[in-house]
Amino acid sequence: MKDQLFVLKAPFVDGGFDWYCNDCAALEGALLVNPHWNTKIDVRRVGFPRPRREVIELVGEEHQGLPMLVMDAHNAPGDAERIGEFAVLKDVRAIGRALASRHGGVAPHP
Repeated sequence: MKDQLFVLKAPFVDGGFDWYCNDCAALEGALLVNPHWNTKIDVRRVGFPRPRREVIELVGEEHQGLPMLVMDAHNAPGDAERIGEFAVLKDVRAIGRALASRHGGVAPHP
């Protein structure tokens, strides 16, 4: 299975206002400086409203917060949360570090 990066599609409406997710936008920027990631991972831009069916199908209804990197649990980094056969990262910096480690390229500055 390819790593799957879930981010919120921007802009989205909440409470009558247009928004973007700051952490998701940071990962969109990381994708721009690491364009080769687009061939190595599946990037899924998901709408803001819940339920987020694409996410639920993989990791369950209680894990809909985004951004999220979903990967095979067998070769996931130690800080990833195990959910069945998958492992997930939800922290934007951990996601950036994991993608750079797993697929090459630049990582977030400490």
